[in-house]
Amino acid sequence: MSARDTDARHDLPSRRGWSPAVIMLLGVAGMLDFIDRFVFSSANDAIKHDLHLSDATVGLLGGTAFALLYGVMIVPFALVSDRGFAARMASFGIALWSIATALMGRTHGIATMAATRVCVGLGQAAFSPSSSALNAAYSTPEKRSTSFAISYGVSYLGYVIGLAGGGYLVEHVGWRVTFAAVGLAGIPVAILLYVFVREPPMPPAEPEGGSWRALLANRPLRDLLLYGVTSQVVTYGITLWGVSFYMRSFGLTSGQAGAWFGIGIGIASVLGTFIGGPIADRVARRFGFGGAMRFAFWAYLISQPFQIVQVLTHSLNLSLTMLVLTTTLSALCTGPIYGAIPSVVPVHRRAAATGLYALLANAVGIGLGPPLFGWISDMLTPHFGADALRMSLLVAAILSFWPALHLFQLQRRFRA
Repeated sequence: MSARDTDARHDLPSRRGWSPAVIMLLGVAGMLDFIDRFVFSSANDAIKHDLHLSDATVGLLGGTAFALLYGVMIVPFALVSDRGFAARMASFGIALWSIATALMGRTHGIATMAATRVCVGLGQAAFSPSSSALNAAYSTPEKRSTSFAISYGVSYLGYVIGLAGGGYLVEHVGWRVTFAAVGLAGIPVAILLYVFVREPPMPPAEPEGGSWRALLANRPLRDLLLYGVTSQVVTYGITLWGVSFYMRSFGLTSGQAGAWFGIGIGIASVLGTFIGGPIADRVARRFGFGGAMRFAFWAYLISQPFQIVQVLTHSLNLSLTMLVLTTTLSALCTGPIYGAIPSVVPVHRRAAATGLYALLANAVGIGLGPPLFGWISDMLTPHFGADALRMSLLVAAILSFWPALHLFQLQRRFRA
């Protein structure tokens, strides 16, 4: 019997198959996660000029410093969450990264900025697996793609606020005040989650089902992990350098670039995610879970050619159109992919599975993507000048076809 068949009695959804209030609260918390993670992108060039840094160093601060303790601690935090502390762990994580983001505005050197960025990663390492475990516990398998689509769709509004709103604030009040403002917004959400969301009951762990060897032997989970790693290296590389790309290649200010890029990628992510989740659930009811995975594969694959056009064209209107198109199509697979992670493992390993995914996808993606493409930009600057970042992101766009191979393998496993 699959994990999807055995976890229902340990979940806490309403009669509708999910608990909207809890899912929305998790979505708002996720939105703050994205804001505090990506507002750094809006301040890239301001921080670079204020502290006299190279692109590679900015990439290390924005990506690698964040990923340092994120990668080390996410699995231990996931294990604690799986022992009945998911809600408290999520609340702790929100409070920690919010305070760290606010303090980032007080830093005056690389070391102190790196330290606060590390604490942002630590807080989000506590939140990521615990929030996914709560999301799965407050929804049934039949509603899980929709549930994750709703929470992640709300989360993706953080792109708009973090990039567009962040770019506006950086331009008008400076990056230090911007970090302080967006950081402190998370404290009330942490309190609400701690007070009102109860912990889901945990079943006794089965020896075989609870072992790490059994978890890593799960082939669908392995396919999901490989997809996560490869896709997020590209995604975070493009996202954290997106504002700088539009500033350098199209002559926009930080406010203009943050607004166009943030609104484009944010609204498209929300729209695609909201649409994709219910469609995937509908397809799964007719063709089984493999049908939902096939839908995710084709949505992702079709979206990628538009990304190449986005970074190559010298027309701002065409580039922004391609940005919206590729983001909307790729976001269709968000609900089924994130809903699949807790659905293919036993209930008492949900946070651990999500922690592994986040460790490999987010820690490696954020830790490697931004500095990698920043380094490529630095290397190409003598040859391409202001277009060096454009060429670096073209490399990222071409690499974006790699994750599709793992989604193809995943849907083949479920079809078989």
